[in-house]
Amino acid sequence: MKQDQQMTPHIPERSDAPLYDGNLAQALTFLQFTLGLSSDFTMREIDIMGKTAMIIFYSSICDDKKVETTLSSILSHPFSDQANEDLTHYLITKVLTVSSTSHIINMLDIRKAVASGNIVLLIDGLPSAITIFARNVASRTPEEPPMEASSRSAQIGFVENISTNIGLLRIYMSTDTLVIRQFTVGVRSNTPVVVAYMKDVAKDEVVEDIIQRVEQIQMDYVDSAAAVEQRVIDHQWNVFPLARITFRVDNVVRELNQGKVSIHVDGDPTAILLPTSIQDFFQTEEDYTHTAWEASFIRVLRIFALFLSIYLPALYVGLVDFNPELLPKLLGFHISSSRAGVPFSAIMEVVIMQIIIEILREASLRIPKQMGQTIGVVGGLVVGQAAVQAGVVSNILIIVVALTAISVFVAPSYEFTTLARMIAWAMLFAAAILGTYGIILTSIWMLYETGALRMFGVAYLEPYNGSYPKDAWIDGLLRLPLKVAPRRTAHMHPQDPIGEIHPPKNSTKGSKKWK
Repeated sequence: MKQDQQMTPHIPERSDAPLYDGNLAQALTFLQFTLGLSSDFTMREIDIMGKTAMIIFYSSICDDKKVETTLSSILSHPFSDQANEDLTHYLITKVLTVSSTSHIINMLDIRKAVASGNIVLLIDGLPSAITIFARNVASRTPEEPPMEASSRSAQIGFVENISTNIGLLRIYMSTDTLVIRQFTVGVRSNTPVVVAYMKDVAKDEVVEDIIQRVEQIQMDYVDSAAAVEQRVIDHQWNVFPLARITFRVDNVVRELNQGKVSIHVDGDPTAILLPTSIQDFFQTEEDYTHTAWEASFIRVLRIFALFLSIYLPALYVGLVDFNPELLPKLLGFHISSSRAGVPFSAIMEVVIMQIIIEILREASLRIPKQMGQTIGVVGGLVVGQAAVQAGVVSNILIIVVALTAISVFVAPSYEFTTLARMIAWAMLFAAAILGTYGIILTSIWMLYETGALRMFGVAYLEPYNGSYPKDAWIDGLLRLPLKVAPRRTAHMHPQDPIGEIHPPKNSTKGSKKWK
């Protein structure tokens, strides 16, 4: 038993990993007890200038062409006497020039390199290993985002491949001030995470804070951008979304130019935008493709739809069950006549229909696309009509619930639509207990909670809390013409507050013959 323990190598997990000292046989024995347990673990022995060498890789994630190119580059190269001086440096600079290469000396780093899709070259007698990037994982091409439709702006979204996403950012933002910082998060998953920002626009303190939080993430497996988001933001028990999530490349490019920082996770087609205020959930890149009048109308409509989705069911309950005297006489008469014969109170009516709408909404998300839209529309019409005919609910309630369900999705951010649904339930139960007084108290509580939120030096209610009135009216609730509005909002504290090259004062605006 003691002999078996001596033959079995110690498999380190963290900082106690040994260095590769050039003993190829010992290194291979170590790797066989770790990487070699998988069926796709592959080793190929070759000879380099009389030295035994081994190429190690996972065949399932490495590109076969890159593997063969690496082998042919080594086997066909006419090595000179110069290679004897520093063979590792010679291989990287003279032989393996068609691929991205580096050298490592830690056995744990060798394991991570192979697991990440690299080829590792070990040479007997040389105390360092060479890694050749050869990862090849199938990914889809950029296409229209599935959730953020747009009528005029670019119809392209991020994909699951982080290299493709970085390339899209570089194409849309062709400037050397765009900084891409890549990290590896997840002890077992080794997931690449990218932090992107404009070095001359984003506030240095915000960038450093976000990078520090990403580096401090300690977890085994990172499966999505949500796992990183929930470990970067504060106020974990807060119900309000503190990060903007988007699929669209143009949204990220615009926000980077406003001084924000984006986080991208390999395997996830969404981007996290920080810092965030409540204004960000009601603006899109499409707003800047319309005229000032049209964009301003759409923004006001989004705010109005938000209030409808939150307050309409609660107001129905509060006014019908508690304060019917506040209703106009004719409207109150119509509501009372439509509820004649309904066996439930107003709160029970609303709860029943809201639960039905929630069930239909969740079912439509998981039903195959060919059937989802039909079942959602038909199910809503059939259930609503049947409920009215059966005398379970009133006609007016169907209008209230339908208008509420539609208004929820006017906001361009899915995270904020989910928030609106949850707040609507809170308002509804407050109205069921205290009537309109409960609605007022819950609204005050909601304002208090949002007013206290602050992330990365930006208050959640900015610019609507009075600190930056120009941001609120010039490019907030309204969107004035681009020549009038500043290029960057002040509440994000950008380094470059202007971002627009103004013509000289003595320049003319067009030809005089047209004036």
